[in-house]
Order: sequence, then C-alpha cells, then structure tokens
Amino acid sequence: MLDMRLKKLARQEVSCRDCALHRICLPAQLPASEVHILEHAVERNRVLAAGASLTHAGRRVQALYVLRNGSAKCSWISADGEESVRGFYLPGELIGLESLAERRHACDVLALEPTNYCRIPIARFEMLLDMLPGLRREVVRSLSLSLEASSRLVTRLVSTSARTRLAGFLLDLSRRLERRGLVSQEFELSMSRRDIARHLGLTVETVSRGLTAFKRAGWLLVRGRQIGIRDPGALSALSN
Repeated sequence: MLDMRLKKLARQEVSCRDCALHRICLPAQLPASEVHILEHAVERNRVLAAGASLTHAGRRVQALYVLRNGSAKCSWISADGEESVRGFYLPGELIGLESLAERRHACDVLALEPTNYCRIPIARFEMLLDMLPGLRREVVRSLSLSLEASSRLVTRLVSTSARTRLAGFLLDLSRRLERRGLVSQEFELSMSRRDIARHLGLTVETVSRGLTAFKRAGWLLVRGRQIGIRDPGALSALSN
C-alpha cells in the first residue's frame, strides 16, 4: 500500500535537492535516499500575497509549510480584541509543527511581504514519519530549536529591560539571516515596529526610542525599516 502511494507521489516535480534552501530546510540532514522520497511529497511554488493568511488560529491542520522566500508572522487576537505576535518566520523554517498535537493551528500566519512557499499535506507527512528515521530526527531537532527559542523569549520578557529585549531580538534576527546565507549585518525589517512591540511585550514608542538610542550610541544605522548593525558586540553585551 505504501509503495503504491509513493509511486503516485513520485510523479510530481522533483526539486528539493536543487533548492537554494536545501542546507537549512527540513531535508538538510537527511540521507539522499530519504530526500528522494520526501521531495516527491512536497507541493512547490505556491504564492502568498502580502497580508494574506497561510493558516488561521483554531482551524484544523491540513498541511505543514516552509517559506522559500519572504517572511510571515504568527499572531492571534485575544478575547479583548488585542493582537499578540508569537513570532516571525523566515525562509527555510517549518510552519505548523507545533500544532500537530491538538490538530488545530495555534495562530494566524500572515505573509509580511509577497511570499513563495512549499506545502506538505499532513497525511503525506505522517506517512513519511512512519517510514523515514532521518525525518523523525529532523522533526525532533526542529521542535528542540523551537522550544529553545521560546524559552529565550519567555526569559527575555519576564526578566529583562525593554532595550535588552530589543537588542536580543535584532541579534536573533541577524543570526537567523546569517544561517540562511543572507546578508545579516544590513537588512530590511519586514515586520512593522508595532509587530515588534507586540512580540516583545512593549509599546511602539518604546521600540522606536530603543532604536533611536542604539543609533545615537553608534550601534545601529537606522533608516526607516533599514537596519545596519554597526556594533554587534555592544548589542550582545546588552542582550546577555
């Protein structure tokens, strides 16, 4: 039965191994034999316009997603109508894995800019988890990284100052860009200051004042959403 299903998947276009994100995406550490199987399960070249939703909080999980380019935010609306921003997704990061236990998405995922993504239907993904030990290891690794990032954020929110939170956020973003082979010292923020404030538990005014203070200290170059990190050591010392 599995062989028949895999043969059906194999008729789809194959391109995971040729993707520029191969070294950081889900297949990164898989043996070639498993990549060959996994890549037939992926639906590629789907497009999401800026502001469009990829998932909706509370909806049943139909698939997992990986951004190929662009970025997205994970947020939800509280009972009093306020938006909370859980985090941001960059290319190569798996979306939806944390929602598998409840089978419902934990947040709304909205594109912050025009975005291209890949989709893995959940039934195919679970079938492959049963078959591929390397994929299971990668899923555990992804969950571990997600838990670590969540732990850092919680610690930052409950025990650090506003400027420490902001410095840590900028450094985390820079490091994630660097892992993707992108320019990490000069970048444009795809998220608004309001989104950053809602993510860090701050006000928009506090985020703006923090960026201005870093600029005056010579740590950052700030032009609108354009950020240039001039003194990563100073930001690191503050964030730690």
